[in-house]
Amino acid sequence: MSRNSGVRKRTKAGMLGAVDIPWNSDFSLDQEHFRGLIRRLQTLGAGRLYIMGTAGEGYAMSDTRFREVVDVFVEEMSGSGIEAQVGVISLAMEQVVERLEYAHTQGIRSFQISLPAWGALEDTEMMAFFKTVCGRFPDSDFLHYNLVRTKRLLTGDDYRRILDQVPNLVASKQSTTDMNRVRDWMVKAPEMQHFMLETCFAYACQFGECSLLCSMHGAFPRLTREYFDAGRKGDMARALEIAEKFRRHGEGLFGHLNRPMIDGAYDKLMVWLTDPTFPIRLLPPYEGFTSEEAKISLNYYRSLRGEA
Repeated sequence: MSRNSGVRKRTKAGMLGAVDIPWNSDFSLDQEHFRGLIRRLQTLGAGRLYIMGTAGEGYAMSDTRFREVVDVFVEEMSGSGIEAQVGVISLAMEQVVERLEYAHTQGIRSFQISLPAWGALEDTEMMAFFKTVCGRFPDSDFLHYNLVRTKRLLTGDDYRRILDQVPNLVASKQSTTDMNRVRDWMVKAPEMQHFMLETCFAYACQFGECSLLCSMHGAFPRLTREYFDAGRKGDMARALEIAEKFRRHGEGLFGHLNRPMIDGAYDKLMVWLTDPTFPIRLLPPYEGFTSEEAKISLNYYRSLRGEA
């Protein structure tokens, strides 16, 4: 088992947190809650905050809505000392570039991108996407959100080929629970900073430096920080113990659900647990938690009595 200790990373390790986007009853941006959430997350220890991945409903944005959200995010992140990252999800590479260009003019230099999802990309198409999108902004860093919805989950060999031709692809965001995939990414693309969900972060740390994708840090800030620190120090016993706690909390919060929902539903519920005034509605046509489902999750969270 190698920890790739001699490999130079393309970006530093850290904790990456999503900023969920609240909507008013008419589905306009709820700026008050949005600004308040950004300010609160800035105090919880994540060195990077991002908008418009799946948690921020980037898949459902019009261009006008995208620009409004970016503008508020940039304003609130200015001077915070925390890296601001903007995500772009689209079926069209042309729209990806146009949205990146807008965020770039607002001062953003860290981006999160996903492969177009209408059809699975072949090898040459995959390479053309990364070379075109990342190459358009040589002064910026890119994180690839590797998810099944794009119909092609990139392997370690895929990343190896891309990295050799795209110098500003610096990181990945991974949400798998497949240990074989985790090892493959860590061993074959060690210069990338792989941001792993709580379920796999401890395991990934055994193969080298990696980073934590914080899906629960808004509700469990102390535990999230302790988890990241344990992984970074190589304290595997403690890291695995905390990983099991997160698994148990996930089951307690969401185990009562008997229907699938889009990712943003779960993420907004995590925010609502600490601020019951935060709107959990999603952009149509997606539907989130019912009030009854949310109350069951809240009862579990309150039963923890300070474990967060």
